[in-house]
Amino acid sequence: MERGLRGRPQAMTMEPPLSSQQSEAGPLRVLHVDDEPDLSELVGIFLEREDERFAVQTATSASEGLDRLSQQAFDCVVSDYDMPGCNGIEFLAEVREEYPDLPFILFTGKGTEEVASDAISAGVTEYLQKEMGTDQYTVLANTVSNAIDHYRSLQMVGQREQQFREVIERVTDAIVEVDSNWCFTLVNQQAEDLYEMDEEYLLGRDFWEVFNEALDTRFEAEYRQVMESREPASSVEYFSQLDGWFDIEAYPAHNGGITFYFVNVPKPRDHPPAAE
Repeated sequence: MERGLRGRPQAMTMEPPLSSQQSEAGPLRVLHVDDEPDLSELVGIFLEREDERFAVQTATSASEGLDRLSQQAFDCVVSDYDMPGCNGIEFLAEVREEYPDLPFILFTGKGTEEVASDAISAGVTEYLQKEMGTDQYTVLANTVSNAIDHYRSLQMVGQREQQFREVIERVTDAIVEVDSNWCFTLVNQQAEDLYEMDEEYLLGRDFWEVFNEALDTRFEAEYRQVMESREPASSVEYFSQLDGWFDIEAYPAHNGGITFYFVNVPKPRDHPPAAE
């Protein structure tokens, strides 16, 4: 039974309002930790000269750095390695426990393969060796800027994904998405309930293997047509594998696959008996 589409968009994309951090050209807040106060101040001055967006604060020990991080938000940490009490790798490990994604750049004069290897293992964002001259601060400024840009982009993506998930869990329709290879990429709670299968089980599985009774039926013909033509389709059909009538709409998705919206409905009065 063909009928008009219910006016849904071809893909449910959410554009959440940007946070003040993302929507305004605010400062890039950098914490520089070095046990030599004069050097730390000098690095801060050069960074702020290199990029006027930088707002650099300093700390002279790892413990002071951790206190600063607990008191206010920073976009990046730049730390020396050779510090008394707690070296840069140990400081990095403590930062990662509380701030797993915060950019952390080890800027050190102790440039050995062992230190670099330990830094990478501890989750450092970048590792830079101190050099003579002021050109090193240009390199450091570019490294900090790139790390922050990447960090903020990941935050934005995470916010969008979270808001998108909140939306699809609130709608009354079951929603499922497959990619161009017919593998599940999204299953909301309503679909889990109808399928009696968890999203964790379905993600990555082949749609036609999960719903093999749809093969060689009108479902398969219509869905493959949507995949190939990139044109939406809708129908009310009986599906034996789920033992029910479903009002289904299929839309081309931006990932090259298909998004399905469907609800369980009573058998239409004017529809012929379902084939056994």
